[in-house]
Amino acid sequence: MTDFLSGIPGPVALIAGVLVLFAESGLVIGVFLPGTGTVLALGWLAGQGVAPVWLAAVCAASATALGCQHGFYRGRRGSLLRRELVKRLGEQRFERLVSALDSRAEVTVSVSQCFAAVRTLVPRLAARTRMTHLRFTLCNLPVAITWATTLVLLGAWSGDAYERVEAIAGLAGLPVVGIAAAVALTVWWLRRRSRLSA
Repeated sequence: MTDFLSGIPGPVALIAGVLVLFAESGLVIGVFLPGTGTVLALGWLAGQGVAPVWLAAVCAASATALGCQHGFYRGRRGSLLRRELVKRLGEQRFERLVSALDSRAEVTVSVSQCFAAVRTLVPRLAARTRMTHLRFTLCNLPVAITWATTLVLLGAWSGDAYERVEAIAGLAGLPVVGIAAAVALTVWWLRRRSRLSA
């Protein structure tokens, strides 16, 4: 991987990184794109002197934050994602999902920035809640900047251990996602059981 990356000119790498990161956080197709790996790759290239580290961090943070803003905007206007979720879940379940997100929107928006796929979907779902654009930005922007800057620096400092760092960074979120999913399923099951017994 590092052999491939080292052959990419700095401006091309930055432009490609910005496009991938914007799409990863702002377009529905982003659930299939490698956000964490892209930011680490930009950092690694910066560490090799291809581009300044500060510029790689600014590009990564800006592209991610702008992508999330675009996702929120698209969610407000109604989107393909909403139609797909309604089709798969049904209108009532979709509204329950939005209502659950609404009650803890700030935490969800902030934490979602650190996880692939979720980073793409949450801004669109948050737009369907009572969350204002200002509240969304205040929750998302600091975390997007911190996330991108941390990964760029990690990539820049990784050197020969780039592949190992990329693998660890990509898997770091899995335990948290697993725990969150288990908690969500438990809460759902307990609520359903209490409704049935009432």
